[in-house]
Amino acid sequence: MSSSATSRQDALDAAYRAAFTADERVRAALTYGSRPAGLGDAWSDVEYWVFVADEQSAADHLEHPPKWLCEVGDPALLVRNEFGAWVAVHAGLVRVEVHAWPAADVDVVRGWPARGAPVEAMVVLDRDGTLTPAVAALPEDPRVPGTAAEVAQVCGRFANWWVLGHNVSGRGEWERSQDALAHVRRELLWMARLSGDATGRWLTPSRLAERDLAPEVVEALGRVSARTEPADLARAYDAAWALGERLWRALAAMWGFDPPDRLAGWVEAEAQDRAPARAEATEAELTSSRRCRPPGG
Repeated sequence: MSSSATSRQDALDAAYRAAFTADERVRAALTYGSRPAGLGDAWSDVEYWVFVADEQSAADHLEHPPKWLCEVGDPALLVRNEFGAWVAVHAGLVRVEVHAWPAADVDVVRGWPARGAPVEAMVVLDRDGTLTPAVAALPEDPRVPGTAAEVAQVCGRFANWWVLGHNVSGRGEWERSQDALAHVRRELLWMARLSGDATGRWLTPSRLAERDLAPEVVEALGRVSARTEPADLARAYDAAWALGERLWRALAAMWGFDPPDRLAGWVEAEAQDRAPARAEATEAELTSSRRCRPPGG
């Protein structure tokens, strides 16, 4: 995997591996993500789970960054993220993420949905011989929805987020609606992957979507984005429903469950009820834009 494109990541990876080996408190370590899967590039993170000798050491690693994390590569930023992992940002904006965990609880790995890479590419260090079998017990690829009920659940989650975002937008919570739209897009990506038999990157459905999905689907997804203002959010939610309903009906036909006829009727009725107010808002926005336009613009 080593190449000039990944030389920064490769150098950091070698340095971190040496630091793990030198610290006897580190009983086991694994790497995960795109690099061990053979998909690393110049934009990839370098990511680890590190299993520390005792609970106190692990707790110390959670509260304070390990010495080697401060020293390897001289990071410009060192912060604990919202998931409890330490993130170091190195030259070239390379991110290194380290999760610290008690070595006694190495079997936490067995609860992962998949490993995503060969065992030998993931295991960095295993002094006690406990990590390798835990990683080996995982399937390489995650389980994908494989029944009509499971696929219908994915469609239902799309509708859940769509209705939430639509309703808070109606209340005037534009930022909250924008946040919900991100969830809408994620569910649409899963629906698109199921519909297009492109489930190989299931856990991160946006990864390489431009390569995996049909061009017309990628174009439709592009319309499910908006500025944080009423008319544009309304347009994005309209585009999201149009794509979501189309994918939902295609999946319903493929898997043999009911299409969303009743819900679609309610959405259409709501759109008709709101049409006059939306037209007024759009006209007001256009008028404001004309007023703000500089002379000769």
